[in-house]
Amino acid sequence: MNPKLKQIIDDFIRNEALSGTSLIMTIFGDCIFHRGGIISLASLIQLMDVFGFNERSVRTAVFRLVQNGWLVSEKIGRTSYYRVTESSRQRFIMADQKIYSFSHQEWDQKWDLVLLSSVELENKVSLKKELEWLGFANIATNVMAYPGCDHHKLQNLLLNLKMTEQVVVFKAEALLLWQESYPTVKRMVETNWPVQELHQRYEKFIGVFREFFHLVENEEELDPVQAFQLRILLIHQYRRILLKDPNLPFELLPSNWLSINARNLSSNLYQTVVAAGEEFFMEIARTSEGSMPPVHPQFYKRFGGLRQQEISY
Repeated sequence: MNPKLKQIIDDFIRNEALSGTSLIMTIFGDCIFHRGGIISLASLIQLMDVFGFNERSVRTAVFRLVQNGWLVSEKIGRTSYYRVTESSRQRFIMADQKIYSFSHQEWDQKWDLVLLSSVELENKVSLKKELEWLGFANIATNVMAYPGCDHHKLQNLLLNLKMTEQVVVFKAEALLLWQESYPTVKRMVETNWPVQELHQRYEKFIGVFREFFHLVENEEELDPVQAFQLRILLIHQYRRILLKDPNLPFELLPSNWLSINARNLSSNLYQTVVAAGEEFFMEIARTSEGSMPPVHPQFYKRFGGLRQQEISY
């Protein structure tokens, strides 16, 4: 075990005030989802212990996740197990794609507008939340916009929510009729999307995890517990930024935008710690049938492709 790394990890955990429910979601998404999506409560308690959470706080956290429809509990004999619900499965898939796959399409200079004026009031809040998940933002009353959205995802969203008869979708283009038009568009983006907040969060993230990476990049043999801690903390903090990041075209962002730097750092650190972290996870994690099942092949595509021979579980 690296004493200096232990001190920095402990300090980070102590100072960051981590949410138990959110951290369990990270563990499910990073480690459990691609291995069948189910784990024993006893295993989860052991995994969360390395982040300073006691049994009572873990039980409270999973209870909340069950209440919110993310997990469902099953009892076999005297042992409780928790698995991903059918309703949350699509969310895990979408989050997986956003975190581990890089997709930044070339922008065609077109905007997608969703008109909400005909949406019933009780449905408007949930629809706006789902559209924000796709990167949309309010640019005017009852108008949400995004520059070049994925039409397949938008169509599926509206079909799943049964909103196809309540919304109107337009495609528009900003007419650059004078020299100042483009800076005006960029100011509109900074006003309606959290660009400055995200920049600050990326900056802080890079500062913290660059130090972690420098401590482990030349280690011949990583301690499995420390590797697991780093792996989960990395994805946890990166996920919290990414799920707020609307993935706007680079043309609309500041020239010093840090998302590529953050992704490169995340990829390099994840590649460094994933195998040793998996060793600790597999030693602890259990299902009702015993050890965790083999990982889904999609797992190995993370961050452009993991070194499969190093992960032999």
